[in-house]
Formats: sequence, C-alpha cells, structure tokens
Amino acid sequence: MSVLKKLSFRETRDRLLEVTGTVGTETAGLSCLCGRVIASDITASMMIPHYDRSPFDGYAFKSEDVAGASEDNPVTLKVIYEIKAGDTAGAPVKNGEAVKILTGAPIPEGADCVQKYEDTVFDENSVTMRAPLKSGQNVVRAGEDVRSGFLLAQKGTVADVAVVGMLASQGIVNTGVFRKPRVAVISTGSELAEVGEPLTGSLIYNTNRYMLEAELGRCGCIPAYAGLAGDDPELIAKLISDNLESHDAVVITGGVSAGDYDFVPEAMERAGVKILCHGVKMKPGMAAVYGFRDGKPCFALSGNPASAMTSFYAVCRPVLRKYAGESNWLPEMIKVKMTGDFGKSAKGERLLRGRMSIENGVICMRPSSEQGNAVISSMAGANLIVIIPAGHGPVHAGEIFDGFMI
Repeated sequence: MSVLKKLSFRETRDRLLEVTGTVGTETAGLSCLCGRVIASDITASMMIPHYDRSPFDGYAFKSEDVAGASEDNPVTLKVIYEIKAGDTAGAPVKNGEAVKILTGAPIPEGADCVQKYEDTVFDENSVTMRAPLKSGQNVVRAGEDVRSGFLLAQKGTVADVAVVGMLASQGIVNTGVFRKPRVAVISTGSELAEVGEPLTGSLIYNTNRYMLEAELGRCGCIPAYAGLAGDDPELIAKLISDNLESHDAVVITGGVSAGDYDFVPEAMERAGVKILCHGVKMKPGMAAVYGFRDGKPCFALSGNPASAMTSFYAVCRPVLRKYAGESNWLPEMIKVKMTGDFGKSAKGERLLRGRMSIENGVICMRPSSEQGNAVISSMAGANLIVIIPAGHGPVHAGEIFDGFMI
C-alpha cells in the first residue's frame, strides 16, 4: 500500500466530495415525500389561490356603494344570494346589492371588497354598513400565495411540510426524488460479540453497528448490517467486495490503525477500492481510511465508538448527503462560546462534542471532561461539535471557536 499524506478533516472531506457523484432517482408520492431529496426543479403551473376569495365570513359588494357610509349615514344593501367555499359564484353584483360570503368562497363578479359579519348589521335580506371600504379591501387575490412559474422546490433540497403542501395545492401526486443510498455496515475485530450473545472472556458488544445504523438513517440512507468479519483479512475483503456490488456504499469499523491485526486497509485494496485518504489530522478520528470503487464510497472508521462517530459527522455525512442528491451537503458553521475548560492539547485539530445552550443570546457549549475515543457516555445528548485549531493547547471558558450541529 502506498503511503498517503495525512490531511485535515476538511481536506479529507473535500477530496472525497470532489469525486462523489449522486445515486439514481425514483418517484415518491406526497404521503412519503417529506424528508426526501427533490431530483429536479418543480415550478407552479397555476396560481394559488386560483381565484379571488374571501378571508372570512361576511358580505361582498361594490366599494363605491359605501364610500360615504358612517355611523350617522349608514348604507343598506340588498342581499341577493349566499356563496360558500367550493361554490361557483352566481349573478354579478350590481350597485345597491351584496352577497353573503363565507370564508374561502370566490369573490363574485362586480364585487371588489368584503366586510366581516361583526362589522355589519344584517338580516336575511339586507346588510347595513357604517364605514367605507376601499376597493380590494379584505380580498385575497388570485396568486397571492403562489404565482404561475413560481419555484416550488429546487433540485437538491430536502422536502419539508411546506413543499408537500405546495405540491398538493398544485395537484401534483408523484414527484421525482433521489434514491436513498443503501449503505452496508461491516464490523471487524475478534473482540466483538453481537448484542444478545453471552459475553465471555474479554469480549465486548458490537455497539458501532447500531450507532452507525441510527446515524445513517438520520442522514437519509438505508442501512443494512453485513456482518461481523473478526480479524480475517480474506473475509473482510470479501464482505467489502460483495457489499459494494449489492449496495451503494460501505462503512467499516475497526482494523484501520497500524497494529498487527489491522487488516482493513489491505482488504480494501484487495476488494478493488482506490484509497484516497489514509489517516486524518484530527482527534478523535485520526485512524480512518477512505476510498471509492466504481464511484461508490467506502469508509473505514476506528473501532472506538466516539472516534468512529466523530469521523462520521466530520467526513462521512457530508459525502453521503452529496451522494444522496442534496445540494447543501456541508454543515453550517457557527460561532460557539465555551462555558467550561478542557485541559488537553493536540498537534492536530481537536473536535470536542457537547450540548448546545443559548446564554444571553449567545450559542454556548460546555465540553464534557470525558472526550476519549472509546467513551460513549459523553456522547449522550451531544448535538454540537466544536473545532479546536491545531496546536491551540488547553481550552478555557470564554473562548470562541467554530462549530457545527450534529
């Protein structure tokens, strides 16, 4: 294996993003569209609403009829019919006439304003006004929400409830979306036992499998567990190769350092993976290998859970988001004020995890004192990673750093 220069996590991520394409597309119905990535621009073919309508229950009439209305000079109009939402407007409204109108009903021809019930005096046949109205007052105009040609959803955006609602308002039943990448998870290490099996000797449970499956699902992928390969280089290589045939990507944990039983980098090459990055200048997450085969990503992460998950957030997730068709794949960087100390320093960048808080309008984070590679408990409730620059030294409360949500 050729020796590759270690890069920062941003350089590693960006090198992978340069060669990352997108998965194919499929069709999704409205009921399962929320959270899916839109595959092409969608524009409105009709206005919403597509007719002038009333915003509330009241009366529609000609504004000129009540131009001089006041408490001392009330104006009474003849009510000629009633119209409710879903009805077709009847005869045009003439001077001296009004139409009883309910919320959402179309404004009849001839009428140009609406007065709400509570501001009138009425009976079955007439309505009296004591104030003037302007033309267009209390009328929701056609196209006020959406104009024809309006961009409803842009390619690469994740559909939310508003997008679903706008497409429904256009009568669009099915929409093109990017497929959810199918990602195989492979675990290595002879020390691992599957959850549910009895622990003997120094065996530990395979926690990485479930943590990665959960995060893959959260970032729009379909995870599939491919099995436990122990420390068998031939089996590791076979699982990698077979799953790159049947899935869109592979994530491996364990066996990526430089020990006697760290066979994953060699197995990746035997499986035909072109390795682009080996090792990353960050803590945790230094031990990692990244490559591609036939356009499919292959991520090999540390067997230590906190290290593996930090690598996933910093490097893998942006790549998978682009692979899944998203146009905004990079995390949004924010400024974070530290509200506690962290006593360790590192030559490379250090990524501290913690929980965000808002104090006096400022985004803050108190880092957990336990940030070790294998410490899972400190990840509980963590939703923020703060990036400590290389060579910074111990962190002190009050310092401000870049960070991103996880």
